[in-house]
Amino acid sequence: MMTQQLHMRLARADEAPRVMEILEDGKRSIARFGIEQWQHGYPNLDAVERDIEANACHVAEDADGALLGSLALLGGIDAEYCRAQVGWLTDNPFEGEGTAPYLAIHRCATAAEALERGVMGFMFREAESITRMHGLKSIRIDTHPGNVAMRAFLAKQGFTELSPFELTQKGDQETDLTRIAYEKLV
Repeated sequence: MMTQQLHMRLARADEAPRVMEILEDGKRSIARFGIEQWQHGYPNLDAVERDIEANACHVAEDADGALLGSLALLGGIDAEYCRAQVGWLTDNPFEGEGTAPYLAIHRCATAAEALERGVMGFMFREAESITRMHGLKSIRIDTHPGNVAMRAFLAKQGFTELSPFELTQKGDQETDLTRIAYEKLV
């Protein structure tokens, strides 16, 4: 394990290409399961740049300054999650009807050269700290039912698997829209 040497921070605009490289490594990892998630152009550089601009893109950096992982940690009401007919563990206000009691993790991946080194576990623990620091109650995330590695990782991290739902906002970016919802109280 190398997590003692890692630091999580917000990505800078000039790091968008490296974040995209890490996400491309994630796409290749997902492809080995023979599923469609992330195989049709999403996530792309525009999504990464939007995350960076919104101060949502976090990177794991080692002691040498190498970026080894990335995730988007987003506040506010998630357009997918508020529409999903899921038995969330926390309140689920619709857009414009309240404040989200959670942060959502999206677009997370580990660089190929850092797999099995604890990078994403470190980043999720840091995300939990950020969530608590903001006085929020939980973290939400989703993944494809066939992404067995991510599902096992989420179980190991203490997330509750809730139920399947259909994405409504990514019809032009993904072909298989079924996801499994997860939430963890922090």
